[in-house]
Amino acid sequence: MQYFKSLEDLKNSYSMRICQIADERKSGKKLVGTFCLFVPDEIIFAAGADRIILCGGKNDTVSIAEQYLPRNICPLVKSSFGSIVNDGRSGIRSCSHFSMVDMIIAENTCDSKKKMYELLGDYVPTYVIDLPQRPDSPEALNYFLGELEKFKGAMEQLTGNKVTTERLKEEIRSSNETRHMFHRLYELRKQDPPPINGVDLLKILQKQYFLSTDELKKSLRMLIDEVEIIRPEGTHKPRIMISGCPMSGGNTKVPEIIESRGGIIVAEESCTGTRSFWDMVDEDKEPMLALAERYIKIPCSCMSPNDRRVDNILELARDFKVEGVVYYTLQFCHGYNIEKHKVQQALKKAGIPMLFIETDYSNSDIEQIGLRVDAFMEMLS
Repeated sequence: MQYFKSLEDLKNSYSMRICQIADERKSGKKLVGTFCLFVPDEIIFAAGADRIILCGGKNDTVSIAEQYLPRNICPLVKSSFGSIVNDGRSGIRSCSHFSMVDMIIAENTCDSKKKMYELLGDYVPTYVIDLPQRPDSPEALNYFLGELEKFKGAMEQLTGNKVTTERLKEEIRSSNETRHMFHRLYELRKQDPPPINGVDLLKILQKQYFLSTDELKKSLRMLIDEVEIIRPEGTHKPRIMISGCPMSGGNTKVPEIIESRGGIIVAEESCTGTRSFWDMVDEDKEPMLALAERYIKIPCSCMSPNDRRVDNILELARDFKVEGVVYYTLQFCHGYNIEKHKVQQALKKAGIPMLFIETDYSNSDIEQIGLRVDAFMEMLS
């Protein structure tokens, strides 16, 4: 397995980031917690606040959430909620950053998250951005633009800072720079064999909304420099794309199984992967309009119709010479579970096999998933 110093350094990034946030808060800087890609970081940063991701990827805090939430909802929602409301009396520890945010900026995507936010407001001030879910109409764009304007006002009220056009343009340029670096890294994965495996790349994808922007860019530059000089050797492995639900920090079960059973992950069509950085914000347009246009295009399964997502999957499969797709969903994630059928039909028409895996954050199904992945790899070989 290839050694990357940049990824090794990430192991120490948590405690360093927590210290950084603590220092920022002492100086009066506000910290915003987010769950979703539909919340534009550019507005948060332009208001002079910092941002950190609150999506839970660990099984430990699910039991805490189930004291408030039904068992038969998404483990990401339960893990996140449990981490935030955890008071420590259960003996289960939550990561430090969940208790450090001054405000949560949420968005109304899936039903479980929307109703969870209603409870969350009793613990942390929570602002919800309303999201039109038929994104291709002019009315939807105008409505979303209005929601972002109100969100900008909420950030100005929280921080006491005016969000100016100049600051927004500066943050848009900075975010696009990060997106270009991810594109550069993904281009290298088109090689056969790729110079970096999927599990290693997932480590930095999962950190992109946890690290500060400066630290993320530093880590990306180091990793790109390391990956670019590698001349991959070895036999061909089935080229796999993972498509579906996000893989939050702490959740690497399925990618590890895939690559331990002979596959190589070359692309991730998910909120952890390509959806997070694929499209740029137009730097030549009025900033708020450009942000609205870019973010409303994110092909989340909450959108209807969502043909854009199917088109993106087929485009990625073609560009990265994907031989098989693992369609990964979390239990009770109805949007992605239902959308599976349309994706499978499109892939079948394109001649690309698909394996469907529905799971949670526990380790109880590792052996079962492994057997199914073995059969899939044998078929692809």
